Amino acid sequence: MRTLPIVINPAARGGRRGPPKARLERVAAEHGWRLEWWATEAPGHATELAARAARDRFPAVVLWGGDGTYNEAARGLIGSETALIALPGGTTSVLAYELGIVHDPVRALAQQLGGERRAMAVGRTDSGQLFLLMLSAGPDAVILANLPARLKQRAGRLGITAQAAVELVRGNLPRFSVIVDGVSLDASWCIAGNGRSYGGPFAATPGADPFATGLEVVTLSRHGRNAVVPFFFSIPSGRHIRLRGVDRRPATEVRLVGEGIPYQLDGDPAGFLPVTARASDERVWVFVPRAVRAPGSLPEKRA
Repeated sequence: MRTLPIVINPAARGGRRGPPKARLERVAAEHGWRLEWWATEAPGHATELAARAARDRFPAVVLWGGDGTYNEAARGLIGSETALIALPGGTTSVLAYELGIVHDPVRALAQQLGGERRAMAVGRTDSGQLFLLMLSAGPDAVILANLPARLKQRAGRLGITAQAAVELVRGNLPRFSVIVDGVSLDASWCIAGNGRSYGGPFAATPGADPFATGLEVVTLSRHGRNAVVPFFFSIPSGRHIRLRGVDRRPATEVRLVGEGIPYQLDGDPAGFLPVTARASDERVWVFVPRAVRAPGSLPEKRA
């Protein structure tokens, strides 16, 4: 059988539950593949392992983890022919929603082994950081920056919800400037989307296309709890883009300016403003589901 490496993040879901190895191996075998298990040992290790898979010219590398793991792996795959196969194993695994992948990891593997290979666009910051889904500054980034790592590991989404309540009580709501298309906006929240999905299957930037170069920027210019809370709770329904004080536009570059205000990339704290987000011409190959595909139809490992 041909070999596919599968990178697992043992810290995903707080280490409470690992991947269903026997079932994943069985599905892989049904498609003509043997899984080779590689475990990450520290933050950033998924980048090294993905780069190793690319150097060894594997046709794909399977990732079991969350959006942080996918982001790390993408850094090691940029510019290579090795594709990313995402198995949902994290707190949310938003990339799976974006690519139409089911959240059961066994079914997700079957979907992608029988799927098609596509070139996904990426975004970059002015410091070279990569994002697959989005860059965001606002209450969400404040919550993630102040969220104790142990609380996130132990409680997952409930921990994030608890921290959100704490920040709202504190009134810890940021204020900064957004410059896009030569227009400067006073902002309390800004989401620069390379993809549509945010926090799950919710389209925060519904005009973004992960397979085309470009971002969609959604900015909330009103301030205070009476603006932020309705904006957040309107995202699942898509009504947030119709609220008063919301600006929405396509862009290839957006600059966020402020001091001591955190921003996040793909659901993880990434630094502090100022930062510029740009659409990149780079691509990372991914597998996405499709209805019918012959078993074992991933490209051969090249000699």
